[in-house]
Amino acid sequence: MTERRAPSGRVVAVLGLLLAGALGLLSATQPWGSATLLDGRELAVAGQDVAGALTTLSLASVALALVLPLAGRVWRLVLGALALLLGGLLAAHAAASRGGVGTALEALVADATGLAGTAQQAELAASSTTAWPVLGAVAGALGAAVGVWVLVTARRWPERAARAARYERSGSGLAWDVMDDGDDPTR
Repeated sequence: MTERRAPSGRVVAVLGLLLAGALGLLSATQPWGSATLLDGRELAVAGQDVAGALTTLSLASVALALVLPLAGRVWRLVLGALALLLGGLLAAHAAASRGGVGTALEALVADATGLAGTAQQAELAASSTTAWPVLGAVAGALGAAVGVWVLVTARRWPERAARAARYERSGSGLAWDVMDDGDDPTR
């Protein structure tokens, strides 16, 4: 029976940041609110229309996930603090922008009908908001939690040189000789 090892702190951090970035991007591209006019037209406000920085912060989280495995010990701590900051900003921005959905819908209805105020309300059949802003805030909270995870566990991650050295042999210097001898260099 094969023994299962728990994923390393580095893997958890990278996957968590990728997930946070993906959720943030998904939230930014989905409708946060919609309005239906009496004539049947549907108007929708996307997350990126209300929370413009949501896409940028989510892409920064993805980029951070790609850089993190390459970083040395000191840079891992810096990147962990940056992940914490990015996650906090993402959560705060999504939560704060949620209140702007109604205003954005009013502007869309005004553009579509040419009416404002109470006359505009008479043209509305229905309006609603969605849960996508909450998902954007959850993505930020996940990013911040991953930042804390990195700060707590980064000192225990293996160094790049030590991980690369297990593939080298002192005799020939050829990396594949380790596998030729029957050793598994990935363990």
